[in-house]
Amino acid sequence: MKIALISDIHDQVENLAWAKEEMRKHSIDFIFALGDYCTPYIIERLGIIGPPIIAVWGNNDGDKVAMMQAVEKDPQNKIQFQRGQFAEIELGGEKYFLTHYPLLAENAALSRKYKAVFHGHTHQQRNDEYNGTPLINPGKLAVYPAGPVSWALYDTEEKTVEFINKPIK
Repeated sequence: MKIALISDIHDQVENLAWAKEEMRKHSIDFIFALGDYCTPYIIERLGIIGPPIIAVWGNNDGDKVAMMQAVEKDPQNKIQFQRGQFAEIELGGEKYFLTHYPLLAENAALSRKYKAVFHGHTHQQRNDEYNGTPLINPGKLAVYPAGPVSWALYDTEEKTVEFINKPIK
């Protein structure tokens, strides 16, 4: 199974559009969205990418009520928002942990309860291992701070991570 990981969009419509185009080049089964969308405008665009989206909130998500209304009013919107600061997801008989927050992710990875753990927040790509558990941050779709605009592709069967970086113009 292939999972696209995105985080820290921060209202960057152009970068979200780029990521959506890049995702079409891969056989994505799910998208894990790891927070910091910022406005309902992004949620409207995010939810029509294609594969089902499992999403957690970040620390820069403004009007969550309006964001949820954006999901509910569009029958094509495939976002499933999780409650709280993290989500435990079971796919293909394996458990995955999603959060925006690195400290929660690190503690989850140390628990050895999950096949892989994913987080955002730092705007930096990360592919570490804690106690044998992959700990992955896809980077950011935001333009700040300096560094690549990226998303990540996680292959559950191969247990590999590929960072997809937006070319610099």
